[in-house]
Amino acid sequence: MLKCKMCNVPLEGPLSKVAGVLFKVKPSEDNQDICNKCATKEPKKYKCQICDRYIDESAALTHVKAEEYILNLIKKDHPQWHKSKETCQECVEYYRKLIKDAEI
Repeated sequence: MLKCKMCNVPLEGPLSKVAGVLFKVKPSEDNQDICNKCATKEPKKYKCQICDRYIDESAALTHVKAEEYILNLIKKDHPQWHKSKETCQECVEYYRKLIKDAEI
């Protein structure tokens, strides 16, 4: 069964008919992997805790996947930083490069 990649609403099968009638949900004309409702949503923006830039949700780093040593280095330089909040990829890449250059 095909579901929206963003909100997980069914886009085919019997449940998609219910969703279509009740919520006017159908596959997006531009992208068949998402529903028409998600296609019109503005991407959510987050403020990077390190550089204060605003980043799209799609570019935000999921800290669960980041290496522990990078997180520890960021925390050392930025004590206010918390892994439950978003950080931009450029800042993480900066710390990753520091570690690579230092050959840690």
